[in-house]
Amino acid sequence: MPYTSGETPAVGDYVKNQWEQPGTVTAVHAAKGGHEQVSIRWDDGGVDLPSASASEFTLLSRSAGVIKGIDTTAISNRESQSEEGFLQDDESIGRANRAVQYGVVPRMTAKTMPGLQLLTEIMNGTQPAPPIQQALDFRLVQVEQGYAAFAGTPKFEYYNPLGCVHGGYTAALLDSCMACAVHSTLEAGYSYATLEIKISYVRAITSDTGEVRAEGRVINSGKRIATAEGRLFDAAGTLYAHGTTTCLVLTL
Repeated sequence: MPYTSGETPAVGDYVKNQWEQPGTVTAVHAAKGGHEQVSIRWDDGGVDLPSASASEFTLLSRSAGVIKGIDTTAISNRESQSEEGFLQDDESIGRANRAVQYGVVPRMTAKTMPGLQLLTEIMNGTQPAPPIQQALDFRLVQVEQGYAAFAGTPKFEYYNPLGCVHGGYTAALLDSCMACAVHSTLEAGYSYATLEIKISYVRAITSDTGEVRAEGRVINSGKRIATAEGRLFDAAGTLYAHGTTTCLVLTL
């Protein structure tokens, strides 16, 4: 079965799913259950999708040749794939296609998880994403011990009277990445509160800027006070803002 837009799948196609998540087709597989299958490499660095029905994606653009190291002349046939492999594919498909749920993680649930586990489950969709991510259309795309990254695309709806994106949008992304970097270092039973943030704006953001990424890294994580720094940049690596935060570590 072709894409929702009617085209036949091909390796190297640039597509998006129903949640507007973009990626590149890395392989086209034999039909399964009457649906042609495709593998996807996500732009945001999320877990690659080994196999999913092409009918779940919309074609954005079609390219030829080698794209990001992908040989677009090579189309893999997985008819002989083992049953174990199919089960792994199904599990990955379930994670990637799980609709984003917004809400607040129950306090008792959060209390039992280390910060890194909680953030990872929010990123993977096991736990609800905070409503602010829905309001400003950004998402947690990577989290490690002492590090967190968010990505979002600035919109015209975020403009201020000066004709560019409001500084509050930038502050929201930097606050999120820096605070979550701190959260990722906390053991189960602990939370935090932001005491202060400082943002330095380097250049204006517009709706033509494209997707931006906010990366936060812990500077120091103590028993009571933690500090972190963050940087906001575009796909070309151009810096738009940077900041620091101080957080108070709390017992849940």
